[in-house]
Amino acid sequence: MADKPKKVDKKAPYTIRKSGLWNSTHVFERGGETIGTLAVSRGGPVAMIAGSHYTPVDGEDISVERDPGLLRAQFGCWSQIHGGQGREWLGSSIRYNLLAREVTLHGGQKPFRVTPCKGFGIGWDMHAPKTGLVAEFRKKGNTVEVTLHRRMDFFLLLLAYHTICTSWMSSLLPGPEPTPPIM
Repeated sequence: MADKPKKVDKKAPYTIRKSGLWNSTHVFERGGETIGTLAVSRGGPVAMIAGSHYTPVDGEDISVERDPGLLRAQFGCWSQIHGGQGREWLGSSIRYNLLAREVTLHGGQKPFRVTPCKGFGIGWDMHAPKTGLVAEFRKKGNTVEVTLHRRMDFFLLLLAYHTICTSWMSSLLPGPEPTPPIM
């Protein structure tokens, strides 16, 4: 008789553990079980983040790749379908200004905003245009705790984390209110 999989509470936070300095590995856990690994790679002459690859324990692989352009947070999120024979666009992220501390995520339906958290501390908040706060990303050492306030697609959470995983220090000062979405 096979063991039944452990049910995870809907409110259970995601815990992300980072290892490595240059090309880092981020292990996603929820309810004490590992659900996947994100491998972030750097490339090019100035060693900017080239992209990342998420390998789940069960499900489709997701890759996040830098889109052509000079902006810091301009990435596209792709799903590997049919055993690697094709790709499907899932979403994209963009930071409109090099010094901006707000990132816009597009996932097909509505844009989300990722801004530094309200108070002093290291963390980011993700906002939906009508419903407000969706998720909180809080850094504690080499661990990040992600608390969901509303239901959302996992690829958006992954894209948001990939976009902010190297810019934690820019969230040290309190963040502004998110601006209305650009349509």
